[in-house]
Formats: sequence, structure tokens, C-alpha cells
Amino acid sequence: MILVVGGGLAGLSAAHELEKAGRDYLLIEKEKKTGGLCRSFQVKGYTFDYSGHLLCVKDEGVLEWIQDLLDGQISFFERRASIYVEGSWVPYPFQANLGFLPQKAMAECLADFLKQAATGGPASASNEEDLGSWLVSTFGEAICEYFFVPYNEKLFGRSLKELVPQGIEWSIPRPSIEGVINGAFGATNEKLGYNATFHYPRNGGIEEIPKAIASRLKSVRFSCDLKKVRWPERKALLGDGKEVEYEAMISTAPLPELLTLLDPSPPWANRGVKALKWVSVWVLNLGVRRQGVSDQHWIYFPEREFPFFRVGCYSAFGPHLVPAGCSSLYVEIPGHTVNQMGEENCIRETLHALVRCGILRSAGEVEVVFPLEIPVAYVIHDRERLQLLPTILDQLQEWGIHCAGRYGSWGYGTMEDAIIQGREVASRLLK
Repeated sequence: MILVVGGGLAGLSAAHELEKAGRDYLLIEKEKKTGGLCRSFQVKGYTFDYSGHLLCVKDEGVLEWIQDLLDGQISFFERRASIYVEGSWVPYPFQANLGFLPQKAMAECLADFLKQAATGGPASASNEEDLGSWLVSTFGEAICEYFFVPYNEKLFGRSLKELVPQGIEWSIPRPSIEGVINGAFGATNEKLGYNATFHYPRNGGIEEIPKAIASRLKSVRFSCDLKKVRWPERKALLGDGKEVEYEAMISTAPLPELLTLLDPSPPWANRGVKALKWVSVWVLNLGVRRQGVSDQHWIYFPEREFPFFRVGCYSAFGPHLVPAGCSSLYVEIPGHTVNQMGEENCIRETLHALVRCGILRSAGEVEVVFPLEIPVAYVIHDRERLQLLPTILDQLQEWGIHCAGRYGSWGYGTMEDAIIQGREVASRLLK
């Protein structure tokens, strides 16, 4: 029997492969339903998600599978995203649309970019380079000062000298020199990056995707978490008190959490628990009594005067997510910011800041405030992770524990990546 831990996209996709092959498996999910962070909530006529989870697809086979699961009820979108900086709305990606900045800021960014480009810039991230240095060597100092440094330091709550680019550099669009110059003089370069297009269900929220996958599975146990992994015997103690034997385990649980469950606990696992770090995110979901609050799918806020780092508009994904004549927003705030400010103060300051930037006309037009916490949201990509992670994953695999998904493999990835990782792990075990 193969034990699949976690009913998010990676676990569901793995279980689906095992189901198709007729393999004996059991998927356990600690919540009352599957989906992981791809879950939706209905509140007073509004449909909210755990923030803006969108299906960005490169593999046509993945898209065809999802379309089949949803009977074609999925919409295609071309990204509308921007960065609010210096009182201007700069189309995303920032580095390719400098012409939307005030003249002085545009000139600084372009001059520094060209100066850095003249040195050749980095071909790829080196093992010695920190994230801040890599960004400067890629885009120049001014672009980093206006956007990359304040945005990432706000999100991660630490200096970029403590982070490394490996594992996240793929997600940062790098336009050509010609593209940056054209963008500085008025051209709009919006179709760069992995998320230039995406898909979202036409009915319900993002959880329609995992719900459709789960409906094809026969061996799922809800409200059942993993308590201990007796790896020498390949036995798992479950939250319902039962012990199961497994030939192999596919874990999509956050890796540090899994390491605490190993029995006996090897010394390297204790090192991993201390070394693998993350940030939490507080998602403030808002229902607004006004149509068309924003046409942007999401907006980045690097400046310190805003407690949030990103704001998105659910209702831009479809009118089915809100009552008639209304809009809905998701506002992402770093967990460390909420801890410093306190929840009530953070909500109040967030609403005032949304008015200051022009998204809201007044705090009074907000009729629903629905906060959600993502306790493990973004993995910290630092040098300790870079050094320890391959050894940890290799050792677990040697013991028959295969990790998959964004948090299982402890990295940064898309919904599509989670689906593919789950499939790939299951396929390896089937072979």
C-alpha cells in the first residue's frame, strides 16, 4: 500500500495516478475536505479563496486534464497586474514598463539598468551570490531600490543578503535590453513571465479543481492527520489512532513538520527542523458594496506605508464570485507585520491604505471582512536550505518517503508544478 499524506493538488494528483493504475493506496487529509490551500469559502454571498490561487499552465496535457475534469467550465485570462509605486500604476513586470513611472524615477532606473547591462550581467545565479546582489547585477540598483528590495524585504521580513536566488530566479521576468528601453519610452511589455496567462473556474472558487480530482478517488480518509512515521518498519501512526503499514509514502505535508514526526528522529532531521524557515501570510478577504472596484487581477505594493504586499480582485475573475453590484478583494499581509501591529489595528490600517491608493472610496463601503491565515506560505530560500535540502530529500527517499508539492519538497512553485510533481512521484513508484 502507498500512503499519500495531504489532499492538496500534489497529493490528489499522485493518488489519481495510483487510482488509474489500480494500485493500492490511501490518501489521508487532516481537514474535512481536500484542497489544501486551494479551498474556497462562501461568506454572505461572496466566494473567497485562500488568496489568489490561479492555474498558470505550460503543459497542455495538464490543461486538457483540468478542462475535462471541469467539463470545460474554466475561463482563460490574460494577466492584468501592476505595481503601485511613487503614486503611479506601473504594469507588471516593473522592469519592462519603466515609462509609467514619474520621469525622474524612470531615468534613474533606465540609466542604472544600462550601466549594469554594459558589464554583461549574470548569466545565471551563482552559489556565492545572495539574492540582493543577484538582483542588482541583473537589473541595476535603481530598479531594485524602487521595487525588488522593498517588496521582498516586506514579504520576507529580512535583508536580501540573507536569501539566495536559487529556486526563485525562474519566476522573475528578465526582459531583453531592447525590451527595457522600449518600455521606458512608452511601450507596454505585459506578456512576460510564467503568469502572463492563467485559468480560473467559471463556477465556484478555485477549490472546484481539487474537488473534481477528489471525486475520482475511492480511498480517501478525512479529518485524519499523520502522527508518527516509524520509518525503520515503514509504519505510520494516524490521527484516528490506527497504525498502517506502507510500502512507500508520498508526503505533501510541510517538510519541517514531517521531520518532527520521524520515529526515531535522526540528528539531521533536528538540524532540518531548525534550519528550514518560512513566512506566514494573513489574507484579508473583503466584500465591497460597489461594482468594478478594480479591473486588476493583482497589484504589488512595495512601499512601507502600506502594510500589505499585494492586493488582488476576485471579482475580476468572474461575476459569479460576488453578489450583484459588488466586488471582492484579497489583501495579503506578512504574518510578521500582523504580529507587530495586532489584528484589529492591521485591519483598520489596511482599509485606510486602500483608500489612500484609490482602490476604495471609503472604508464604509466594505461590508464583509473575512481574514484567513496561511501559517506556512512562502519558503525562505537561504543558504542553509540550499545546503541541507538535497541531503534531507535523498535520505527520506532512501527510506521510502517521497516528497512532493510546494511544501513537501520545500520550494516555490505553481499549481501546475504541484500537479506535475504529484504525478511524477506516483509514476516513479508505479515503475
